Amino acid sequence: MVKKYLSLLLICLFAWPAMAGERKKVAVVLGGGGAKGVAHIGVLKVLEEAGVPIDIVAGTSMGAIVGGLYAIGYSPDEIKEMVEAQDWDMLLSDKVKRSHLLFPEKEKAERYIVSLPFGLEKKDRVIDGVVKGQNLQNLFSDLTIGYHDSVDFNLFQIPFACVAVDMVSGKDYIFHKGSLPLAMRASMAIPAVFTPVRLDSMVLVDGGLNNNYPVDVALAMGADIIIGVDLATSDLRTYDRLHSPGDIATQIIALHGYDKYARNCDRTDLLFRPDMEPYRSSSFAPAALDTMLHRGEAEARCRWNEIMALKRKIGLSDTDTFSIQARRLAHRPVLPADTFYVRHIRFDGADPRDLNWLHRICALKENSHITLKELRKSMSILVGTNAYAYVNYKLTGESQQDLVLTLQPKSESSVNLGIRFDSEEIIGVLVNATYHKGKRNHSRFAFTGRVGSKISSAMLDYSIERSPLRNFNLSYKFSYNNLDIYEKGDKRFNTTYTHHLAEFAYSDMNWLSFKVKAGLRYEYFNYNSFLYTGSDELYAVKPEGFFSYFASAHLETLDRRYFPNKGVSLEADYSLYTDNFVKYNGRSPFSAIGLKFMTVCPISSRLSLLPAFYGRVLIGGNTAYPFLNAIGGETFGRYLSQQLPFAGINHVEILDNSVVVARLQLRQRIAGNNYITLTGNYGIHNDDFFHLLEGRSLWGGSLGYAYNSIAGPLSATFGMSNRNSHLQFYMNLGFMF
Repeated sequence: MVKKYLSLLLICLFAWPAMAGERKKVAVVLGGGGAKGVAHIGVLKVLEEAGVPIDIVAGTSMGAIVGGLYAIGYSPDEIKEMVEAQDWDMLLSDKVKRSHLLFPEKEKAERYIVSLPFGLEKKDRVIDGVVKGQNLQNLFSDLTIGYHDSVDFNLFQIPFACVAVDMVSGKDYIFHKGSLPLAMRASMAIPAVFTPVRLDSMVLVDGGLNNNYPVDVALAMGADIIIGVDLATSDLRTYDRLHSPGDIATQIIALHGYDKYARNCDRTDLLFRPDMEPYRSSSFAPAALDTMLHRGEAEARCRWNEIMALKRKIGLSDTDTFSIQARRLAHRPVLPADTFYVRHIRFDGADPRDLNWLHRICALKENSHITLKELRKSMSILVGTNAYAYVNYKLTGESQQDLVLTLQPKSESSVNLGIRFDSEEIIGVLVNATYHKGKRNHSRFAFTGRVGSKISSAMLDYSIERSPLRNFNLSYKFSYNNLDIYEKGDKRFNTTYTHHLAEFAYSDMNWLSFKVKAGLRYEYFNYNSFLYTGSDELYAVKPEGFFSYFASAHLETLDRRYFPNKGVSLEADYSLYTDNFVKYNGRSPFSAIGLKFMTVCPISSRLSLLPAFYGRVLIGGNTAYPFLNAIGGETFGRYLSQQLPFAGINHVEILDNSVVVARLQLRQRIAGNNYITLTGNYGIHNDDFFHLLEGRSLWGGSLGYAYNSIAGPLSATFGMSNRNSHLQFYMNLGFMF
């Protein structure tokens, strides 16, 4: 009985204004303005408090986002909470968490400063912006579950429309139906900033190009009264406000649509224009958003008397209330924290040969309940494979139980450039060109060239993927090396030589954080010179070739390659060296075992402890010079593949057959991307592994400053060790390679 009375009450609340036949139809029009659009939330809150009925919502760009959410039942407070909860740096980018990258992408990440794709078939090409909008689109989908399919916007709790511009015809496109998240995304697709939305034969961009304040759209929907929020982004700038290229571009857009904008302003019954100075459309910092939101609310409260006067014009008294809250009870949107049931999963845009792999890599199961958190992670992983430009989703079918993941193919063929400067090598340049033939046989051909004062190299690499991320690889690398070898801080000799390396291997990288590799190598060393600074010649070397069998495994969960905040890296490798596949110099072959471990232990949000343990052991009494243990520098494999880092030693030093090092770093983030790092390390080396503790000791430390720039770390380090008699200095700018 109680339910019947409540239902009757709700029906009366909805039907009473229509039965009375006196009240005029009210539309709220929300203009575009980027970050400034949060002011809409404050105005809507005050209008609700004043009891103003809202029968239509129309918006452009940010106004389309706020208006769309409001129209399906979100309250101003809920939209405010959503705005405050976002990581806007992540949202307004196409960043993928490193933990969601597959292993090969982790290896390539943060190495090149420029990457240019090429080679995608014409029908698959996407008109890019600086931001593809992957993260934004999926947020809109999260917030509008139940409105992904083709729906009639007039059937929302409040009828809704938003504006985009078709770049093919140049005309406005008014969304009255379709997918709500797609409509919101199209309406805010600022040209050259966000990738346009392709719909049928249209290429849709931000509606603000033609109609940033769409009063005419609301009137066409039957509005009698217009309440508008204009953020002054369509105002013409005066002489003293035209300084930058951005100012000029904004002025051109404003001039283009100014006549329509002026007419729409004239047709507004109550126009709110909150003061947004000095903020801009790009002011997405939390403090700025909070200020602009409250300015919108303050503007509306200051004009309370005008709101009451408008209510009387509508046909209501000051005390009449219009319960929007009651209307929301009829149907609530699904909030992002909910779990939902998925009956079927479909991949649109995927190569049919990859479907099994896609299901496996997503880890989403059909006929099961999944959370939005799990879904977001799966889509992030798919983008992290680097095979797709973006991945979006929608829930369709009966009760929205069919999950459709739309994949936009991405060219894996690219040209990449890396540059770095340091006090050792002065300058190094890395160039890579990768051609991917994914649609025919999943093969990849790559050329990588490196130029530097100590090492210059060229490498050709060909891979055939039997299944995604499981491949057979054939490569050849030629390098010219000019290295100084030190002993206890003094230069002992210089060697110049060429190195030829041919490798056939199988790699399995079909996991987010784990890679295994095994194969066969042939290496040939040809020494051009071997110049000692003294009379003692320590090593008798000659041109020599080696066949080796190798295997390696690497687990890596670090959240960042440089300055990680959490995670672990564990790597083990083994190589067996021969000169005829069986023996070396007519005797038993020798081998090398390596182990590297590092983890991050956060002490606070800014202070971290980074312990590490690593070493390398040569087994056999017939060891060849090219594979002797080496130490020095800040990274593994700085000049020699077997080189181990050691704080306080900048140059390359040769050590005994068994080396173990323990390192401890204390890293403090002092402001923004600035870091101070204190490093201490201790090592032991001996020719006999079983008597390693009786070997010679190494100790050293360093103090360094680093800035994490977009071009790579800028760092300066001072160090000392028991192998040097003077202070060591090292400076670097750029990603390591």
